[in-house]
Amino acid sequence: MSPSRIVLTASLFFFSTSLAFGCSCSNSTPIQHSFDRYRDRAVFTAHVVPLMGKVYNWDGRRRSSQVLAIVKERYWGLPWYWPKVVVLDGSYPCDIATEEGQDYLVSGEKWLYGVLGVAVCSRTQPLKTAQVDLRTLDGSHCSAPGGTIIGRVHEGYDEFHHGLAVRSALLTFRDQDGQTYQTRSDEEGIYELQHLPAGTYSLSSQFSQTQYLAGGFSVQNALCSEAEVLLADYDISGRFMPGLSYRVTLRLVATDSSNFLEHGALQRDGKFYFKNIPDGEYVLSASSPLQGEGNDLYYPGTNDRRKATAIRIVNHKLVRPKTLDFNPEMLPYVPIPVALDIPEQNPRYAWNVELANTSNMVYDTERWIAGEKSLLLYGLRGQSYNVQLRGYPDYRTGDQDCYPDNVPITAQPGMAVVHISVPASCR
Repeated sequence: MSPSRIVLTASLFFFSTSLAFGCSCSNSTPIQHSFDRYRDRAVFTAHVVPLMGKVYNWDGRRRSSQVLAIVKERYWGLPWYWPKVVVLDGSYPCDIATEEGQDYLVSGEKWLYGVLGVAVCSRTQPLKTAQVDLRTLDGSHCSAPGGTIIGRVHEGYDEFHHGLAVRSALLTFRDQDGQTYQTRSDEEGIYELQHLPAGTYSLSSQFSQTQYLAGGFSVQNALCSEAEVLLADYDISGRFMPGLSYRVTLRLVATDSSNFLEHGALQRDGKFYFKNIPDGEYVLSASSPLQGEGNDLYYPGTNDRRKATAIRIVNHKLVRPKTLDFNPEMLPYVPIPVALDIPEQNPRYAWNVELANTSNMVYDTERWIAGEKSLLLYGLRGQSYNVQLRGYPDYRTGDQDCYPDNVPITAQPGMAVVHISVPASCR
């Protein structure tokens, strides 16, 4: 299952706002007045004072999911007649706790007079971690044409899942056509690229001889999207194939056993990285649901483990061979470009584009981003599939899910764009 589908179907995912005890949710859209989700909320800064609900002690600091807070600066949505002392309630449907004595940027759902819901997905967070949202509040950074990606480059993680800022880091992004876009992080470690065409972008991951950059990025029209970038260390690197980051798992397997070590970090640009591998001799395997269980591919590009090249590691460094680049001609994966014929303005549905076999088993899924020219699915060369759509309406409309006809294809290198039309009943 792709990350985009996970975001659509589950909300049990860590997000670095407040301390989450029950559940929380991934929300990569910073607070911006130009976006409907936030326009109906109350957005302001506040100082948390004595706690009301059950008190949690975390490293000697007191937190609670229900707190009193003194309103400081009002941005929008909090009328003048609301009191200056409000209740921030993160108890439903999860248990999102805020810390006594801390300042917060609040994005609250207005409930009873003086009570605001700040639980799942609200992006209410300590003011010290809200640098991105403070820049996007008025929406001026997020305007069309195109959209904006903004985020923080950091090294490691601290108590707020935040890490140390990496300043003046040069970032190079590429769209699916290979067009490059560059920017640098500033003194706070924040980078920004405005007016990018809608779609998915890869980040050039190689940073130095010992560090790489990790992150995933998508751009939506007239919207700011947050995409954090993590700077991490590595000892061993190589190249697989661009676009397959979450679709393929890379593992080092000891030659004298079937036990594997940690997974390698495969990035969207096709490079992968390992850290702190014990001395020994290994083979490098690549597995994917596309290939099926037990059909691993081995470095440099063979399905027969006996023909794999042995990899010797001493002091965490490669001895043999010197670089781990798979043979691209031996890789069976084929990118399948897909374009949707749907209205760009006010679409009724959110769309997943799926690749399924003839028995309707889904192998790959991507979320359609309104305004993008095409997206990429991946299949195995020579295999037959159906490209299918799944439309999910806003629950408030009462519409039923939409399932247009499937498009049969055979995966081949250099495929033309597969066009799918959305029926008028789903427009």
